[in-house]
Amino acid sequence: MSKSKFKPFTSKIPTLAEWSKNFRHRQASAPRATLASPSIAGLGTWTMTLKDNGFKRVIALEPVPAYNHWITGLSEQSKGIVEVLKKDGYDWETYIGLKEPQYLGELENKDWTHVHPGIFFTGTLPKGSRGEQLLAQFMTCITNKMALFTMGRIQMALWIPDSLFYKITAAPGTNARCKMSVIAEACADVMPICSTGPKDVYPHGEYHLVHIIPFAESQIKSQWDVFEYVLKHLFVMQKKPLSHMVRTLGPGADIILGRLSFDPQILIGTMTAMQLDEVATKFDEWPLRPRVLFEDASVFT
Repeated sequence: MSKSKFKPFTSKIPTLAEWSKNFRHRQASAPRATLASPSIAGLGTWTMTLKDNGFKRVIALEPVPAYNHWITGLSEQSKGIVEVLKKDGYDWETYIGLKEPQYLGELENKDWTHVHPGIFFTGTLPKGSRGEQLLAQFMTCITNKMALFTMGRIQMALWIPDSLFYKITAAPGTNARCKMSVIAEACADVMPICSTGPKDVYPHGEYHLVHIIPFAESQIKSQWDVFEYVLKHLFVMQKKPLSHMVRTLGPGADIILGRLSFDPQILIGTMTAMQLDEVATKFDEWPLRPRVLFEDASVFT
């Protein structure tokens, strides 16, 4: 699509009518959420705020033509600090490409005793399963030092929708507790920074900015495939006690209950990440455990 088909760039935040016209959503899924209030941020303002607050280089990933055009306009005003790539943050090939020397490759830092001093990752996640799956994959990548986290202990600031915020921050025993909140608890500090008001996001909806700092060491000490297997099977019924659900791990798996350091009558939904990791460790040590754990590849499918 040529640039001539777009409205000329202006740094002014679009009105609601302009937004609906120039950034209208043509897909059947929910419209893309974008920060829309100057008091919080606006289209491209989040990117420019990074530039204006000391970041020497900002790499913006934007595959959608209309948004790419807008961010490119901001890039041209940034005197080379903002660089726009027509790449999708949902494509794992993007993160492989970012490891090239011309982007982030020369900043690789394998030392996880300190937060990476030179790379900061930020973005906005959509509502629905797509945003949830990406956030879950980020948590998994932190734990296993995969994708972007092969570059080091990289902190993130993510705008996430209301429902997803309560899932990732859910403590043991709360209604929103899920597999993702267990893994988040095990691998990172997740701290809320601010929340939007009713008209701060277009289309309207509440979003929360969270600061995610990976731990130097994950609390998951068991083999990852074993932990995934245990988590997936036990969390089918969170209101059941471990003594009941442990049988779903394999015939005779209740033998590991007497080897645990905590009461096996604990309800699944009230278990901490460390307790679940202990179950995974004892299960892995059991000589008769199933050897083939997954027909599919992920706990989140």
